[in-house]
Amino acid sequence: MWLKSGHLRIKCYKLVLKNVNTIPAIALKNFAFSLILCLSVLQVQAQQVAAVPQARTSMLQFIIEKQPELGNLIAKAGLAPILSGDAAYTFLVPPASEIKDLKNEPAQRLRTILSGHILKGKYLESDFKDGTTLETLAGTQLNICRKKDHTLVSGSRIVEANTEVKNGVIHQLSRSIKL
Repeated sequence: MWLKSGHLRIKCYKLVLKNVNTIPAIALKNFAFSLILCLSVLQVQAQQVAAVPQARTSMLQFIIEKQPELGNLIAKAGLAPILSGDAAYTFLVPPASEIKDLKNEPAQRLRTILSGHILKGKYLESDFKDGTTLETLAGTQLNICRKKDHTLVSGSRIVEANTEVKNGVIHQLSRSIKL
């Protein structure tokens, strides 16, 4: 609704600008102020539309946007339905350099590797307690080690933590978890 009225207002301003010589100075000043205000509001609305919060995006959508190669591997492994559903998961994402090395792996092996990086449930970095063992979708065990300034998951350091999406959380790892 606003965009329609905004477009009409801009058309109206263009019409006024054509006849600027016949407008009294005070009206022109008010017009200029209204035009600036209108453009500011349109800019803010455009920024709000462009900035879709990550929390509304599913894990799979977010990964496809940010790391398309990983998205392709998830699809090949048959994990897309899991990471796009409503159930909460935590994905411990290996670095991009190691993801590239996985592209020639067979689908079943890929499923095992990627499932070994996914936990059922939503775990923020602060939820990982020192000495805990967590089970992955692949059935493997991950050991948590909390240090003063970082967290290790089976020896892999979390380098970018707590990217929250609609159905869970993503942590970027320094290296793959060895299964």
